[in-house]
Amino acid sequence: MPSSNNEWKNPEWLFNKVTSYIFGVVLLFTTLALIIGAFRLFYEVYELLYKTGITGNYLYIFSDVLTLVILLELSRALFQYFMEKTVRLPIVFDAAIVFVLRDIMIGLFEHKLKTDDIYALSALLLVMGVLRIGFGFYYYKKG
Repeated sequence: MPSSNNEWKNPEWLFNKVTSYIFGVVLLFTTLALIIGAFRLFYEVYELLYKTGITGNYLYIFSDVLTLVILLELSRALFQYFMEKTVRLPIVFDAAIVFVLRDIMIGLFEHKLKTDDIYALSALLLVMGVLRIGFGFYYYKKG
């Protein structure tokens, strides 16, 4: 609520209000997606008990678990922005690292990755890991 009648004309105030509402809605839908995804994962594990071959279904469960971890990390970043109005890069890099690991693991399990792709993704993962460690030192010194 603006404290004065002219405060709503301030572009910074308007921007902060609009982004707060948008991030609130996105955070709500992300939380709902996490809850629905967790229930679907439990249901898939329950169905897995009654199937004879688990190899093909294991890939989908594994992919779903990693997708839920990525959603959880992104929702942590959104929640922190919503509460503190700042984005902490280590949280975003954690989600990116899990995303690259997910692609590598699924590609290796399905035998769809070529050698060049494995090297490229490994180099990307190495750079992201070094940056993540650097962010850890930076935030440890800062905090």
